[in-house]
Parts: sequence; C-alpha cells; structure tokens
Amino acid sequence: MRLASAGPFLFAHANSLNTGDAAKFRTGVCASYDRGQLMPWQSKILSTLCIALAACGCAAPTHVADKSDVETSSQSIAHINHTDRTNTKLVNGLSINQDTGEVFVNGNVALRQGFLEQLVCFKGTREHESLVVVNVAASHIHAALLAVGARAGHPGIWSRDKATVNDLKLEPPTGDIISVQVEYALDGVSHRCDLGEWIEDARHKDKFNSASFVFAGSHFEPDGRGGQRYTADVTGSTVGLVTFGDELIAYAQVIPDQAEISQPRWQANTARIPAQGSDVVLILKAVKP
Repeated sequence: MRLASAGPFLFAHANSLNTGDAAKFRTGVCASYDRGQLMPWQSKILSTLCIALAACGCAAPTHVADKSDVETSSQSIAHINHTDRTNTKLVNGLSINQDTGEVFVNGNVALRQGFLEQLVCFKGTREHESLVVVNVAASHIHAALLAVGARAGHPGIWSRDKATVNDLKLEPPTGDIISVQVEYALDGVSHRCDLGEWIEDARHKDKFNSASFVFAGSHFEPDGRGGQRYTADVTGSTVGLVTFGDELIAYAQVIPDQAEISQPRWQANTARIPAQGSDVVLILKAVKP
C-alpha cells in the first residue's frame, strides 16, 4: 500500500471500531500519517495494522508483513485479570490501551535456564535462547507501538576491521526508550515486573539494566520474489539482547553476536521465572523523556 492511500484506509477501519476506540485510533496511528511523519517503510507497517483491523482480530502473524491470507492461534491468558483495562484488540494475542500507551502481547515462558541472546522471539525461531515466545508477528507489534505514539529508530550494528588499530566499531540502536514488562499468574495471583528481573549476570557482579531498551524497528529486506519483507518477522527478533541488527526492540548497548568478541554474560534468572510454558503477557510502553 502506498503512503498516499494509507490514510483513508486507516480511517475506514478506525470507523469499524466503537466510537471511543475509533477516536483514540485516529489520534494515534492516523495522526502520524496526517503530520507527514511516516517514512515509506513505516507506511508498510501501518498497512499491516490495517490488514489486522480489517480481519477484526482474525488476521495473523506471518513471516511476510504484507500478506493477509494467513491464520494464527492465540494463547489463552484467561487466568490473568485484565478487568481494569480498556484495551483495543488488533489481532489475536495483541491489543493496545491508548489511554496508558501500552501494548499487550500474549506469550509463554520459553526458557528458564542458560545464556540468553534474545529475550522475546516469534514462535518457531529462537526459543532456545529466549525467555518468552510469542505468536504475534514483529511487524504487527511495530504497528501497535506506532498506534500508541511510539517512534522507531534503527537497530544497532557492529563491525570489525582488523586493518585498523581500533578494529571494533559499535553503532548503538536508536528509537524511543521502551519499558518491557511481563505479567504472569503464580498460585492464582497476578504479578507484573520488568522483564529484566528474569535476567542475571552469570558472574553475579552486575544487575541487568531494565531501562535499556529502544524501539529500533528492525528493517525491510528483499523477499526473493521482487518484493520486501519485515526482517524481524523472519528472524523472530522481537526483543533482542545480543546485537544481530534485525531487532524490533533492541537492547541499547551493542553486544556483538560472536562469543570470541563478547563473552556470553547474561543468563536466565531461574529462581524468578515461572514454569516453562506458563502463560504471560508482554507489556510494552514508550518512556517519554
């Protein structure tokens, strides 16, 4: 979908919501369009959100951000109490609250012990190195963050040039600071904490900085068929720790993804993490200065 045609399409689907939600939606996603602040690649993300809204919650995460003829299954979070929230459902497993500026993503505990390279991944990708697995495409979560007013930057990158004295070059990710929290039920009681509380230093020296995530926004890449696809939809990098350069939400410090350059340091804090497979809700929110 071209940027020029995205606005009317967004408004049309906003009108399918109830009066209150439609007004909030217009002031979120559509305001970004009206101000002319969206880059062409961001309009592709908004197109994905339109697809989700058009399907009234039946559209699905997919490895190709533009594709609409897909299916999904949502995770049940029935035992976690959300009665105090007024959320707008975008797709199965994904909702937003524009009053609080929060994005809610259903997921499950993927890992309780071992070193981490990702913190949240898409189903079927990096569960062996992630704390939480979700069944919502990164491009849909990107769209939801835009809808609550968050602004994307770019992923971090690193390079090594052995021909120079200072051979390691690090470029940190940019974007709005994002609070990453997780909600879960334990013994019938709902708990909410920073995802960083599930992470510990293997050397037991430093505490993980939970305030060090940014809305990097991943990027698009050729899909091999003449089009483009959202990279994090393919790689599963929803919330990253190590710097692969494809993260939707990135750790603000660049950590090269090669052990010989940066020794593994952060591991799962087993004592704080519920049983593997437990239902959780990932809660994302832009932290304004």
